[in-house]
Amino acid sequence: MEKNKNIFKTDYLIIGNSAAGLSTAESIRKNDKNSSISVLTREKYFNYSKPLITYYLAGKLGPDNLYFKKKDFYIDNKIDLKTSEKAVSVNSSENTVLTESGNEYFFNKLLIASGGRPVIPGIKVSDENGMVSGLDEAMHSVKGLFTLTSLDDAISIRKYINEYAVKTASILGGGLIGLKAAEAFLELGLTINIIELAGNLLSASFDMAASEIISDSIKKSGSGIYCGQTIDEIYTKNGCLSGFKLGDGRKILSNLLVVAVGVLPDEGLIKDSGIKTDKGIITDNRMRTSSGNIYAAGDVVKSHDILTGVNRNMAIWPIAVQQGAAAGQNMSGRDTIYNGGFLMNSVEILGVPVISLGLSSVDDSSKIEDLKIYKVHDYDKKIYRKIVVRENRIIGAILIGAIERAGIYCGLINNRVDVSEIGDSIAREDFGLIQLPADYRKHLVIGEGIEV
Repeated sequence: MEKNKNIFKTDYLIIGNSAAGLSTAESIRKNDKNSSISVLTREKYFNYSKPLITYYLAGKLGPDNLYFKKKDFYIDNKIDLKTSEKAVSVNSSENTVLTESGNEYFFNKLLIASGGRPVIPGIKVSDENGMVSGLDEAMHSVKGLFTLTSLDDAISIRKYINEYAVKTASILGGGLIGLKAAEAFLELGLTINIIELAGNLLSASFDMAASEIISDSIKKSGSGIYCGQTIDEIYTKNGCLSGFKLGDGRKILSNLLVVAVGVLPDEGLIKDSGIKTDKGIITDNRMRTSSGNIYAAGDVVKSHDILTGVNRNMAIWPIAVQQGAAAGQNMSGRDTIYNGGFLMNSVEILGVPVISLGLSSVDDSSKIEDLKIYKVHDYDKKIYRKIVVRENRIIGAILIGAIERAGIYCGLINNRVDVSEIGDSIAREDFGLIQLPADYRKHLVIGEGIEV
């Protein structure tokens, strides 16, 4: 690395050009009209919506339809965007950030929104000559192995499918990223194999009944689901993926594999900075790190889960936006508290839309006091509703097939509304505004409510 190639100074420096970073920049500029703002991003794109990359992969959206802020946003807000500029280290005592290109940035205040990085499990990879390597190394050298957390990933996968006329795609991991990949591949007319270590798909969000609805739809397309399994060994030939062996010994031919077993906070650039971490950057409720003029937001931080009361990594777009907005307010001198949030997931498989909210996987065997679970299940129509209530307040929901009331349930969770008078009608298909408590109904109509 060539050090001190160029030296830059800025009032506000933001590492990350996605949801949290741009929400922070926008929030700063509302309060501070004149100070300089610089944004660093490792990617070459001026921005794009990460939840939409699988829609690009599926051919539903072109590259010009993926951005969530227009190019004019940077001009209008006097933001100096530095693309292809990867931050590699933070010096909190000298208020500097060093980039891979050797540039050095001096800041008055810093926002770290470096996002997450895909987990690469320790799987043995063997070629036709018996040479063995690890999956981490093979991801860079073997054709047909991919992650799916960036637009470049989606572009590479789509190019590979077309170039090699791929008919079957395999996915290691049945969580949200894995299911979003499955959604895209099925839209392209591919058959798929999903390998998931847990006993059911989306085990962190789904119960068994919800998982079976999605699993059955996938299996009817001619695809395979292997729950309770992982990949024991990956096989390659002539530098290309040729197949893999499951933990139970079964061998599956495949020339495309997406590794989607999870995402971890990408905190490597602060390892020697003195900033406190614990499986994510630790912040206070103003998104300030242990270093007073450095803030963090988005997938790289530990967030406060308002339903469990604990801090954990919750890598979803709405939380990143909310945290970025709070960070920007505090960085620009307006005291603002971020109270926390809860997990939400959304995916559509073969025309069946699915939304999960909060502690949706809780079941009757859970050792939670004053717990009530309401369900409506129409297997033929692929409709499933599950509402989890604790101490008369909703803490989780699963909606499959008919998701029109998701906004109402989300608002009830967020506002901790007492639903004791609603009873089991809370899970019915005709549940709506009329069943809500009168005071809350009035709040929705005239106050700062939720979209319904």
